[in-house]
Amino acid sequence: MPQFFITSADIERNRCRIGGDDYRHLVTVRRAKPGDAIRLRDDRGASLTARIFRITDEFIEAEITGERLAPQLPVEISLCMCLLKGGNFDTVIEKAVEVGVARIIPVVSERTIPHPADGPGRVDRWNRKAEEAAKQSMRESVPLVGRIIAFRDLIASRSDPGLLIAHPGASVSMKQYLHNRRPCAVSLLVGPEGGFSNGEIEAAEAAGWTSVNFGASHLRAGTAAAVLCGIIMYEWGDDFPGTGTDA
Repeated sequence: MPQFFITSADIERNRCRIGGDDYRHLVTVRRAKPGDAIRLRDDRGASLTARIFRITDEFIEAEITGERLAPQLPVEISLCMCLLKGGNFDTVIEKAVEVGVARIIPVVSERTIPHPADGPGRVDRWNRKAEEAAKQSMRESVPLVGRIIAFRDLIASRSDPGLLIAHPGASVSMKQYLHNRRPCAVSLLVGPEGGFSNGEIEAAEAAGWTSVNFGASHLRAGTAAAVLCGIIMYEWGDDFPGTGTDA
């Protein structure tokens, strides 16, 4: 069963109430009933086990039966992802959340095809997708999908210790970069299907970003985002416990 997010304010005398969409999902999809065990995650990142005490027409009341504090992520990854066609950006959000990114920032670059005219509505939908993926993958918190930002504003605004831009023609490989340093936070910028222009690469490098290539194969944009985030998390996550699959 996936986990459900609550806040500390939802808990009173070791019991909590679950309403809204989570209530409807538990009742109509999961067919929950009194006595069932459920997983919860609070706003501190703690993993809670609970047992359903009663079900009303508006909410579920559950009793907290156990608590385990969440381990810290080995590195805070901000995935700065250029917009993609169709539902590909939705897939990137899902996979990035599963891998363990801290946040996702949608970016408009020179070769970005979708027009961000309906940006606010899309950002709300993307955040719902991130929450769904966080529930399913047992994340300790829901990564935020930020507002859509222009490429040049993005490269000027990030100040993480590690600033990486994915570029197949870069002289530095991701492997070399990861072996030579280990920052506590990194921003990874991945381009659209057509990649970045030469001018964008030059502008990013002038702003302090390091261009890195990712091997002999040219990955599709959505694949590159998931693979590179996974490589960073793996390489710098030697001591990170509690990972696994649902297989």
